[in-house]
Amino acid sequence: MAQSEVSQPISIILDDSNYRLWSSAMQRFLRARKLWKYITGDAQPPHFSETDDDDDDTLHIQYQTQLEDWDSVNSKIITWFSNTSVSSIHSLFTPFETAKEVWDYLAERYSSVDGANEYQLGLELHHLRFDSCQTLTDFYNKMSNLWNHLAQFEPTWTCPTDAAAAFNAYRDRSRLRHFLMALPPDYEHIRASLLHRHPLSTVGQALAELKSEETRKKTMVYQHSQPVLATPV
Repeated sequence: MAQSEVSQPISIILDDSNYRLWSSAMQRFLRARKLWKYITGDAQPPHFSETDDDDDDTLHIQYQTQLEDWDSVNSKIITWFSNTSVSSIHSLFTPFETAKEVWDYLAERYSSVDGANEYQLGLELHHLRFDSCQTLTDFYNKMSNLWNHLAQFEPTWTCPTDAAAAFNAYRDRSRLRHFLMALPPDYEHIRASLLHRHPLSTVGQALAELKSEETRKKTMVYQHSQPVLATPV
Protein backbone atom coordinates (compact mmCIF):
# COMPACT_ATOMS: atom_id res chain seq x y z
CA MET A 1 0.00 0.00 0.00
CA ALA A 2 1.40 3.39 -1.03
CA GLN A 3 2.53 5.73 1.74
CA SER A 4 0.29 8.55 0.46
CA GLU A 5 -2.69 6.23 0.67
CA VAL A 6 -1.88 5.34 4.27
CA SER A 7 -1.74 8.97 5.38
CA GLN A 8 -4.73 10.34 3.45
CA PRO A 9 -6.83 7.75 1.58
CA ILE A 10 -9.38 10.20 0.11
CA SER A 11 -9.08 13.80 -1.07
CA ILE A 12 -12.17 15.12 0.75
CA ILE A 13 -11.48 16.76 4.11
CA LEU A 14 -14.42 16.48 6.49
CA ASP A 15 -15.79 19.74 7.89
CA ASP A 16 -19.22 20.81 9.08
CA SER A 17 -20.60 21.15 5.55
CA ASN A 18 -19.64 17.99 3.66
CA TYR A 19 -20.27 14.94 5.86
CA ARG A 20 -22.28 13.15 3.18
CA LEU A 21 -19.55 13.53 0.57
CA TRP A 22 -16.85 12.48 3.03
CA SER A 23 -18.73 9.45 4.38
CA SER A 24 -19.61 8.24 0.88
CA ALA A 25 -16.00 8.49 -0.31
CA MET A 26 -14.63 6.89 2.87
CA GLN A 27 -17.13 4.05 2.70
CA ARG A 28 -16.13 3.25 -0.89
CA PHE A 29 -12.47 3.29 0.12
CA LEU A 30 -13.01 0.91 3.05
CA ARG A 31 -15.25 -1.43 1.03
CA ALA A 32 -12.67 -1.62 -1.74
CA ARG A 33 -10.12 -2.86 0.82
CA LYS A 34 -12.57 -5.23 2.55
CA LEU A 35 -12.37 -3.17 5.75
CA TRP A 36 -16.00 -2.07 5.98
CA LYS A 37 -16.64 -4.90 8.47
CA TYR A 38 -14.67 -2.88 11.04
CA ILE A 39 -17.36 -0.19 10.76
CA THR A 40 -20.36 -2.52 10.81
CA GLY A 41 -18.99 -4.36 13.84
CA ASP A 42 -18.64 -7.67 12.00
CA ALA A 43 -14.88 -7.59 12.60
CA GLN A 44 -14.63 -7.89 16.38
CA PRO A 45 -11.39 -8.13 18.36
CA PRO A 46 -10.43 -11.76 19.11
CA HIS A 47 -11.65 -13.19 22.38
CA PHE A 48 -9.60 -15.51 24.56
CA SER A 49 -12.08 -17.98 25.98
CA GLU A 50 -11.85 -18.91 29.64
CA THR A 51 -12.18 -22.52 28.56
CA ASP A 52 -8.93 -22.33 26.65
CA ASP A 53 -5.95 -23.96 28.27
CA ASP A 54 -4.20 -21.18 30.22
CA ASP A 55 -0.97 -23.15 30.09
CA ASP A 56 -0.99 -23.47 26.31
CA ASP A 57 1.61 -20.94 25.16
CA THR A 58 0.70 -21.55 21.53
CA LEU A 59 -2.88 -20.39 22.13
CA HIS A 60 -1.65 -17.31 24.00
CA ILE A 61 0.74 -16.40 21.21
CA GLN A 62 -1.95 -16.96 18.58
CA TYR A 63 -4.41 -14.80 20.52
CA GLN A 64 -1.86 -11.99 20.97
CA THR A 65 -1.01 -12.04 17.27
CA GLN A 66 -4.67 -11.87 16.25
CA LEU A 67 -5.32 -9.06 18.73
CA GLU A 68 -2.35 -7.06 17.46
CA ASP A 69 -3.50 -7.53 13.86
CA TRP A 70 -7.04 -6.38 14.68
CA ASP A 71 -5.80 -3.42 16.70
CA SER A 72 -3.43 -2.40 13.91
CA VAL A 73 -6.22 -2.24 11.33
CA ASN A 74 -8.61 -0.54 13.75
CA SER A 75 -6.03 2.12 14.62
CA LYS A 76 -5.18 2.63 10.96
CA ILE A 77 -8.82 3.35 10.11
CA ILE A 78 -9.13 5.86 12.96
CA THR A 79 -5.95 7.52 11.69
CA TRP A 80 -7.50 7.78 8.22
CA PHE A 81 -10.56 9.42 9.78
CA SER A 82 -8.32 11.91 11.59
CA ASN A 83 -6.18 12.70 8.57
CA THR A 84 -9.24 13.43 6.43
CA SER A 85 -11.02 15.78 8.84
CA VAL A 86 -10.35 19.26 10.17
CA SER A 87 -8.74 19.58 13.58
CA SER A 88 -11.92 20.79 15.30
CA ILE A 89 -13.53 17.47 14.35
CA HIS A 90 -10.75 14.90 14.77
CA SER A 91 -9.89 16.35 18.18
CA LEU A 92 -13.22 14.88 19.32
CA PHE A 93 -12.14 11.31 18.49
CA THR A 94 -9.99 10.92 21.62
CA PRO A 95 -12.55 9.13 23.84
CA PHE A 96 -13.23 6.43 21.25
CA GLU A 97 -11.41 3.11 21.10
CA THR A 98 -12.77 1.67 17.86
CA ALA A 99 -13.31 2.89 14.31
CA LYS A 100 -16.96 1.87 14.62
CA GLU A 101 -17.43 4.19 17.59
CA VAL A 102 -15.94 7.11 15.67
CA TRP A 103 -18.08 6.40 12.61
CA ASP A 104 -21.27 6.10 14.65
CA TYR A 105 -20.45 9.33 16.48
CA LEU A 106 -20.02 11.24 13.23
CA ALA A 107 -23.21 9.78 11.76
CA GLU A 108 -25.19 10.87 14.82
CA ARG A 109 -23.51 14.29 14.96
CA TYR A 110 -24.36 15.22 11.39
CA SER A 111 -27.74 13.54 10.96
CA SER A 112 -29.43 16.50 12.66
CA VAL A 113 -27.99 19.13 10.28
CA ASP A 114 -28.59 17.29 7.01
CA GLY A 115 -32.15 18.55 6.63
CA ALA A 116 -31.20 22.19 7.15
CA ASN A 117 -28.28 21.96 4.72
CA GLU A 118 -30.38 20.27 2.05
CA TYR A 119 -33.11 22.91 2.44
CA GLN A 120 -30.62 25.79 2.15
CA LEU A 121 -29.00 24.33 -0.97
CA GLY A 122 -32.39 23.66 -2.53
CA LEU A 123 -33.47 27.23 -1.80
CA GLU A 124 -30.33 28.64 -3.44
CA LEU A 125 -30.91 26.48 -6.50
CA HIS A 126 -34.57 27.55 -6.72
CA HIS A 127 -33.69 31.26 -6.69
CA LEU A 128 -30.59 31.06 -8.89
CA ARG A 129 -31.04 33.01 -12.13
CA PHE A 130 -28.80 33.81 -15.06
CA ASP A 131 -27.35 37.31 -14.86
CA SER A 132 -26.46 39.17 -18.04
CA CYS A 133 -23.13 40.07 -16.42
CA GLN A 134 -22.22 36.37 -16.38
CA THR A 135 -21.23 34.04 -19.15
CA LEU A 136 -23.30 30.89 -19.61
CA THR A 137 -20.27 28.84 -18.59
CA ASP A 138 -19.86 30.73 -15.32
CA PHE A 139 -23.56 30.37 -14.58
CA TYR A 140 -23.51 26.65 -15.37
CA ASN A 141 -20.49 26.15 -13.09
CA LYS A 142 -22.31 27.86 -10.22
CA MET A 143 -25.42 25.74 -10.70
CA SER A 144 -23.34 22.59 -11.12
CA ASN A 145 -21.67 23.28 -7.79
CA LEU A 146 -25.09 23.36 -6.09
CA TRP A 147 -26.07 20.11 -7.83
CA ASN A 148 -22.93 18.42 -6.59
CA HIS A 149 -23.59 19.50 -3.01
CA LEU A 150 -27.21 18.35 -3.20
CA ALA A 151 -26.01 14.99 -4.54
CA GLN A 152 -24.78 14.26 -1.00
CA PHE A 153 -28.39 13.69 0.01
CA GLU A 154 -29.36 11.46 -2.90
CA PRO A 155 -29.82 7.69 -2.49
CA THR A 156 -26.85 5.52 -3.43
CA TRP A 157 -26.59 1.97 -4.75
CA THR A 158 -23.68 -0.38 -4.16
CA CYS A 159 -24.27 -2.04 -7.54
CA PRO A 160 -26.11 -1.11 -10.77
CA THR A 161 -29.88 -1.69 -10.62
CA ASP A 162 -32.94 -0.67 -12.62
CA ALA A 163 -33.88 1.66 -9.77
CA ALA A 164 -30.46 3.33 -9.90
CA ALA A 165 -30.71 3.83 -13.66
CA ALA A 166 -34.23 5.25 -13.34
CA PHE A 167 -33.16 7.65 -10.61
CA ASN A 168 -30.12 8.85 -12.59
CA ALA A 169 -32.35 9.53 -15.61
CA TYR A 170 -34.81 11.45 -13.43
CA ARG A 171 -31.99 13.47 -11.87
CA ASP A 172 -30.60 14.39 -15.29
CA ARG A 173 -34.05 15.58 -16.45
CA SER A 174 -34.47 17.63 -13.28
CA ARG A 175 -31.09 19.28 -13.75
CA LEU A 176 -31.92 20.17 -17.34
CA ARG A 177 -35.20 21.76 -16.20
CA HIS A 178 -33.46 23.73 -13.44
CA PHE A 179 -30.89 25.02 -15.90
CA LEU A 180 -33.40 26.05 -18.58
CA MET A 181 -35.84 27.62 -16.08
CA ALA A 182 -33.10 29.96 -14.87
CA LEU A 183 -32.44 31.45 -18.32
CA PRO A 184 -33.83 34.86 -19.38
CA PRO A 185 -36.66 35.24 -21.97
CA ASP A 186 -34.31 35.99 -24.86
CA TYR A 187 -33.29 32.31 -24.82
CA GLU A 188 -36.93 31.16 -24.99
CA HIS A 189 -36.77 29.83 -28.56
CA ILE A 190 -33.84 27.54 -27.75
CA ARG A 191 -35.36 26.54 -24.42
CA ALA A 192 -38.60 25.52 -26.15
CA SER A 193 -36.69 23.57 -28.77
CA LEU A 194 -34.65 21.68 -26.16
CA LEU A 195 -37.71 20.78 -24.07
CA HIS A 196 -39.62 19.33 -27.04
CA ARG A 197 -36.88 16.95 -28.13
CA HIS A 198 -37.10 13.23 -27.63
CA PRO A 199 -35.01 11.98 -26.08
CA LEU A 200 -34.17 15.11 -24.10
CA SER A 201 -30.73 16.60 -24.49
CA THR A 202 -28.25 16.32 -21.65
CA VAL A 203 -27.33 19.45 -19.73
CA GLY A 204 -23.94 19.40 -21.45
CA GLN A 205 -25.55 19.28 -24.90
CA ALA A 206 -27.94 22.07 -23.95
CA LEU A 207 -25.06 24.21 -22.69
CA ALA A 208 -23.15 23.76 -25.95
CA GLU A 209 -26.16 24.87 -28.01
CA LEU A 210 -26.86 27.82 -25.74
CA LYS A 211 -23.22 28.93 -25.91
CA SER A 212 -23.51 29.06 -29.69
CA GLU A 213 -26.50 31.38 -29.28
CA GLU A 214 -24.54 33.43 -26.74
CA THR A 215 -21.71 33.86 -29.24
CA ARG A 216 -24.17 34.85 -31.98
CA LYS A 217 -25.71 37.52 -29.73
CA LYS A 218 -22.31 38.97 -28.87
CA THR A 219 -21.38 39.09 -32.55
CA MET A 220 -24.58 40.95 -33.43
CA VAL A 221 -24.04 43.46 -30.63
CA TYR A 222 -20.49 44.06 -31.82
CA GLN A 223 -21.57 44.55 -35.44
CA HIS A 224 -24.32 47.00 -34.49
CA SER A 225 -21.91 48.99 -32.36
CA GLN A 226 -19.53 49.64 -35.27
CA PRO A 227 -19.85 53.05 -37.00
CA VAL A 228 -21.37 53.00 -40.46
CA LEU A 229 -19.14 54.77 -42.96
CA ALA A 230 -20.88 57.05 -45.43
CA THR A 231 -20.59 56.05 -49.06
CA PRO A 232 -18.68 58.70 -51.05
CA VAL A 233 -20.85 60.56 -53.56
